[in-house]
Amino acid sequence: MRYQIEQLASRWFGLAALCLALAGMYLPVLMVFVYSFNASRIGTVWTGFSWGGYRDLFEQTELWRALMASCSIAAAAGSLSVMLGTLAALGLRHWRPRLRVMAQSVLALPLVTPDVITAVALALFFSALRLPQGWGTVIAAHCVFGISYAFVVMLSAVEDLDETLLAAALDCGATPWQAYRRVILPILSPSIVVAWLFVFALSFDDFLITFMTKGPGADTLPIKIYSQMRFGIQPQTNALFVILFLATLGGALLASRLARRSEPVV
Repeated sequence: MRYQIEQLASRWFGLAALCLALAGMYLPVLMVFVYSFNASRIGTVWTGFSWGGYRDLFEQTELWRALMASCSIAAAAGSLSVMLGTLAALGLRHWRPRLRVMAQSVLALPLVTPDVITAVALALFFSALRLPQGWGTVIAAHCVFGISYAFVVMLSAVEDLDETLLAAALDCGATPWQAYRRVILPILSPSIVVAWLFVFALSFDDFLITFMTKGPGADTLPIKIYSQMRFGIQPQTNALFVILFLATLGGALLASRLARRSEPVV
């Protein structure tokens, strides 16, 4: 009897902890959904239900421009980071163990470096070189941490790579470029996609490094939203949040469904 009571109490405690965690994670998202239908111009003051936020969203050219800037910067930073991170992971396979460990530590160092240090260092670096700040400097700054994340993701995939596959392709008459393009890259493609999406999400959400390295007129979506905080987030911004959240959720569900279809049937 005592054992059953303890089991029941453990289940209720686990359920309560789960509900508390889910509430902390998704109640703010639910509030964004609710206030996206706010009739007030100030998004934090509820005055009534209205579809005006979604209707007026397409008239917010500056908001869409900031969204396109964030997507463009994140796509460029993700592509460059994955390319350089993959090449670094492939190149380190042939280094001596001690040098390889040292190089891996240096490449992974930005993962544990506070963003404020990275942001100030990059701002001083670009200023010392007298580089005009804009999208180019923001993409370069995002690659600083993006390469580290891409390298860590690709390192595990490269370590599991069978070297005999490359040797077999070369023995069959393929050039080194053909062997990498037709044999190695298809094997690494799932990890490459994961690394690209990871860096894209980090770059899209970044605020501090972007704020310190951007130039005038290069506002991304997080910076544009920050500029609205003085007057309160508008319902149009909340509506854009809802659209982005639903698009992200749909992409995650689609990826999960495709992953289940690709699993072998036993």
